[in-house]
Amino acid sequence: MKFNWGTGIALAYGIFALSMVGVVFASRQHDPGLVQKNYYDLDLNYQARMDKKQNASTLANLPVARFNTPDKTISVQFPSGMNVSGGSAKFYRSATTRDDFSVKIENTNAIEIPAANLASGRWRVELDWEADGKGYFWETTVNVMKSH
Repeated sequence: MKFNWGTGIALAYGIFALSMVGVVFASRQHDPGLVQKNYYDLDLNYQARMDKKQNASTLANLPVARFNTPDKTISVQFPSGMNVSGGSAKFYRSATTRDDFSVKIENTNAIEIPAANLASGRWRVELDWEADGKGYFWETTVNVMKSH
């Protein structure tokens, strides 16, 4: 078989077509999971969230969220003297939405979340709570590190 321009162009188009099929196949295998599943609702309630963030920024002490390595728990401590009446703590990772979860906050100034089954890495924590008749919203990150 003689290699000429026609053969070269046909090989180039064939390789290009096969590589595009490969890219399409590989992209179909990837889950592009959104950071938040309910981003439309978040957009509609943007001003309410901004008001809660403003309330949190006026606090003398912000909540503290940390991973406790020996216990394999995530602890969230609200400022002392604050009467937390309810709310939620959302935990999510930007890598996937399958690991996201929420914890309800009820009449407590501290919560402990078991983290033994959580994937290692950076977790975003969104605290949305009510105390003394005001709503608060605060975000932070927690690094879950598991020793093998």
